[in-house]
Amino acid sequence: MKNSISRPVIVIGSGRSGTTIISEILFRHEDLAWPSNYQEMFPAKPGINLFRLAFENKLWRLQGQKPQLNKVSKLNKILFKPAEAYRFWEYLTGPDVDFSRGFLLHQKPSADDLKRIHKAFNKIVRYQSKKRLAFKITGPARIGYLKTVFPDAVFINIVREPIATINSWLNVEFWQDKGKHQLWWTGAYTPQELEWAEKNADKPELLAAMQYRKLQETTEKEIEEHKVKCLTVRYEDFVAQPAATIHSIIAFADLKKSSLVDTYLQGIKIYNQNKNDEKTGEDPQATDMQRILQGVYAF
Repeated sequence: MKNSISRPVIVIGSGRSGTTIISEILFRHEDLAWPSNYQEMFPAKPGINLFRLAFENKLWRLQGQKPQLNKVSKLNKILFKPAEAYRFWEYLTGPDVDFSRGFLLHQKPSADDLKRIHKAFNKIVRYQSKKRLAFKITGPARIGYLKTVFPDAVFINIVREPIATINSWLNVEFWQDKGKHQLWWTGAYTPQELEWAEKNADKPELLAAMQYRKLQETTEKEIEEHKVKCLTVRYEDFVAQPAATIHSIIAFADLKKSSLVDTYLQGIKIYNQNKNDEKTGEDPQATDMQRILQGVYAF
């Protein structure tokens, strides 16, 4: 593997856990290249990465962001910005790997897959004229698979208070459409869990709690099993001390201090998105959610 994809910085965590805001700050670092919204649109076109130089050069720096928490420029739709780029991943990993939805706990890339993936990511770094690779993926951590591809990867694991995360899932359009009444991610459930999920498809809170618990369990197990370099960051700590948290991530990843990161951080507002809406009292479903999240629920 060439130096341009050595020690990539990989941000992992559940969706709606703060991965977007934290990664967007981190990815302002001048040394980092990453898969973009343009790579997502044109997964087979590595040359699209040269487009970044039109937005970031010696004369100006125009980088887009997701319009989740802060106001964005009218140009934001066309600006070059980080993306999870699952179409790109699916293109690289091929039809035998469900990279978007799979836990990939027992899957490894073939030798041909490795060559294709390494070549594509090398081109991302080179065409963007950067020194190191970084990217974000949410849902299953896929650590075993990714370590096979990037043996010396640095992982940043973002976690958020479970009930707040689940409530956020239930309120977003994607989850309403994809995950509310089914197990969205695949490949980590026991037959008993699959049977339980089918019987409880009409209980979205419990189904979401079960999926959240599975994400956390498998991530913790993969971190331990594969002995990866991993820093776990609590969303709540980031909200309380944004600059200190970002600086700790930069130091952990062996990146140099960055005035670009600091300037961007100073120019945005950090909001605590946690809600005090945890179900309490006599609601039996709330009790079952807590038991699932605590790992004591019998499926």
